[in-house]
Amino acid sequence: MADDELAESSDYARFETHDRRRRPLSRRSLVWIVISVVLAVPAAMLPHLDALAGGMIPVAQSLLPVGALGLLVIAVVAAVSRAWIGATVLVAGAVLSVVPVLTPVGAAACTASTPLTVLSFNAKFAGADPGQLADLIQDAGANVVVLVETDEHLINQILDGEGLAETLPHRTKQVSTNAYKGSVVLSAHPLSAEEDIPGSVFEQVSAVATLPDGTAVRVAAVHPPPPVGQPEDWYEAVTAIDEWIQATSDPRLVVAGDFNSSFSHPVFRRLTADLATAAQAAGPIPWPTWPQEKPVPAFTAIDHVLARGAVPRGWASAYIEGSDHRAVIANWALCDSARGVSG
Repeated sequence: MADDELAESSDYARFETHDRRRRPLSRRSLVWIVISVVLAVPAAMLPHLDALAGGMIPVAQSLLPVGALGLLVIAVVAAVSRAWIGATVLVAGAVLSVVPVLTPVGAAACTASTPLTVLSFNAKFAGADPGQLADLIQDAGANVVVLVETDEHLINQILDGEGLAETLPHRTKQVSTNAYKGSVVLSAHPLSAEEDIPGSVFEQVSAVATLPDGTAVRVAAVHPPPPVGQPEDWYEAVTAIDEWIQATSDPRLVVAGDFNSSFSHPVFRRLTADLATAAQAAGPIPWPTWPQEKPVPAFTAIDHVLARGAVPRGWASAYIEGSDHRAVIANWALCDSARGVSG
């Protein structure tokens, strides 16, 4: 009799276990699944959308790092609610959305020995503090400085007022009287073969710097407009820079400035496909450079120093009063010969 009761008890336990396995998802779990799919799928697709939609898509792409953090926070809430499927979908969406945004990290393959330090900075309508900027140039040991949104007054303040005229005795042509348009390359080394870069409402200029050991490198100051309010102009300007890079034959090339673009934008990823970025020396995290002096902290990396024919050795950024951009300091080793490779 005891054996029969034991068998019945065992059969009932198996039935209960089987029944629990077949139990449908609770309404709460279903709600979480719907929420997670609605949030995670668009986030995962967003960095691959090469569309404008009146500028909304590029702006949303700029916010992807913030969005990914938001998805992870919601995933934690879902996990606390034991909505495991929803939490998993949210984490997957966060990962898939942020991977394209990460700074590409790879080893450049060339023999590189000639050092070059480039400081790139958006001076915000020439309103940046000239003393702080001059101090940063000296502290960084920059032998090439790229300034956008500058004017002759700020340039003269840096060179003459702050005593850097002997440190940076060479420069490209005079900039526009309109402080938001001006772009300039200042250099410790002689500049030649100056040329304009078309495609932007802002000035864009490049010149070849010849270093003491005879190594030549073309340095370009670029500044496409932002996608907000003028998405077509932004897209065309970034594409024009890409086309200019492909067309120029200089084996060593540094392209620096405020790109108003990050790796979350497909058009920028195409531009950088054959270039190294100095930021890869700081690892895969896209350290933000904008906006400063705002109620919210900087959340996107739109200021870049890119190169071919060079190996990135270091990257840093610094805050200068009067600008909403961080200055970027990039340390390179120029390839000794041939057309250098990207990272």
